[in-house]
Amino acid sequence: MAKYTKNELIDFENKIINKYKDNKLPFLFHLCGGNESQLIEIFNDIQDGDYVFVTHRNHYHAYLHGIDPSLVLDRVSNGRSMFLYDREKNFFSSAIVGGIPEIAAGVALALKKKGIDKKVWCFVGDGAEDTGHFYAAVRYVESNNLPCNFIIEDNDISIQASKKDRWGSDKNFNWPNCVTRYNYKLKYPHARIEEFCDLSIASEYKKTDEEYFPVLKSYETPTVSKGLTNLSFNDAVTNAMTTLGEKEDTIFLGYNVGSDFGNAMGNFKNIDDRKKIETPVAENLMSSLGMGLSLEGFKPVVYFERHDFMMVAMDSLVNHVSQIERISHGEFKAPIIFRTVVADEGPFYSGPTHSQDFTEVFKKSLSFPVLEPKTSQEVISFYDYAYRADFPVMIVEKKSRF
Repeated sequence: MAKYTKNELIDFENKIINKYKDNKLPFLFHLCGGNESQLIEIFNDIQDGDYVFVTHRNHYHAYLHGIDPSLVLDRVSNGRSMFLYDREKNFFSSAIVGGIPEIAAGVALALKKKGIDKKVWCFVGDGAEDTGHFYAAVRYVESNNLPCNFIIEDNDISIQASKKDRWGSDKNFNWPNCVTRYNYKLKYPHARIEEFCDLSIASEYKKTDEEYFPVLKSYETPTVSKGLTNLSFNDAVTNAMTTLGEKEDTIFLGYNVGSDFGNAMGNFKNIDDRKKIETPVAENLMSSLGMGLSLEGFKPVVYFERHDFMMVAMDSLVNHVSQIERISHGEFKAPIIFRTVVADEGPFYSGPTHSQDFTEVFKKSLSFPVLEPKTSQEVISFYDYAYRADFPVMIVEKKSRF
């Protein structure tokens, strides 16, 4: 690990400040300051190869995890202060601060399953501590004894509001042992510094969104095979799941996926139960666990039995799975298969909030393919395409076709 003194860390941040004062940073960025000693002590325990997940206030963490300060300055100078990634060093940051704990939990789950002697360190502020995503991640890590440590960097400020402002009390929640907290006073405002740059000059350095984050390539249309025409739609889904279950790297997760819980409407019946993970009813956690598992080489099949429930997972789907390859400039990819079901028909009426079809919403909101098979041949072909893809794929099955 990189070893820096308190003064060296401050000097690195001052280079960013000086560039901003020179009117050369027309970007949103968040400076570190006031927590040098605490982070130096924590990073003494973080080993090469460990994962570090961190929020938008990430510069000190990047330096201490071995990312060259000159590279950090270059990224900040190109609009990527909130998007610092390094696949080789397992460094992952996000400006959507509540989303990273569940992804971190997914990576920790993968490390435990693979028997790899690494740890995950997930840094969040006391604002992200407020989220249900954080609670779900902590409970999952603690309950499953996963190699993940959560560190709350508590400056008692979320943008500008204190805990007492937000909750009516400044009392801290009593978290389990996988969570630690340190307190500090942030040296800088939420974003940038108090002094405002001259935007008439700074805007001359501003490029387009596509220049900072090139748009992902377009995806090829899957080829539909002509075999297996005698299968019903339901049998084709079972066939596709069975084939996926025979792959060494696949893993299936969701609720009601195990043999004791329905085998995902029976379609997982031929899959070894050791490849299935029964999850809590926490859809954002489900998707994020899948993302974390994919970062360690698994091919997750995340099962959502109704579109209605997936609205709870939109943070993971839209802000993380859909964006990660682009915002990390290809350093991280999340090749997940999302098996999703629309309950548009069935023997029992389920009501308006159990039968909605959000296929078009997903197509407009997500960067990756959303495929809707209509025949048994398309079912087989689309799932084969999804397995071979190095990007996420969502497949929509309608119950009316079963």
